[in-house]
Amino acid sequence: MFLAIRKATDNDTAEVLKVTKDSFSLYQDELHVDYEVKALKETIESTLKDIRENAVFVVERNGGIVGAIRIKQLSPDLWYIYRFGVSPEISNTGLGSALLDAAVTYAKEHGAKAVTLHTNAKYYRLARYYYGKMFYVHSTSFDRGYVRALFVLELADGGADLSPSFLM
Repeated sequence: MFLAIRKATDNDTAEVLKVTKDSFSLYQDELHVDYEVKALKETIESTLKDIRENAVFVVERNGGIVGAIRIKQLSPDLWYIYRFGVSPEISNTGLGSALLDAAVTYAKEHGAKAVTLHTNAKYYRLARYYYGKMFYVHSTSFDRGYVRALFVLELADGGADLSPSFLM
């Protein structure tokens, strides 16, 4: 089984979109939510825009993409993770963690003092996962119709101004 973690290219757009929709459909099913999951409304165009304008990493197995994570710079010292998902076939194999590590390493190499992300605070399995990766809950909001937690990973003493994350 050949595995690679790399930055996505334009040619990966359809597969990145598919793995995003597959993983967020599972997320929606597991939580039994009735609100709109924005990742499920993505298009080829919005996915391609992310690949071109931000950092999108993929995990590739046997020539197909089975996981993706997107990260964007919000300020010189703050980066934001979004649309992180893996195919159910690789869940609990460590490949998602390797993908997360690649995104965090990229942010560090580009001056990040902190990395943030949002997730549903009621998704206990995912919250435990982020705690295990040394993220902590900074705050919660109900602005999207559910309890949305802002998780933070501090990479340097003093951290960063987190306020740009509140707008995400």
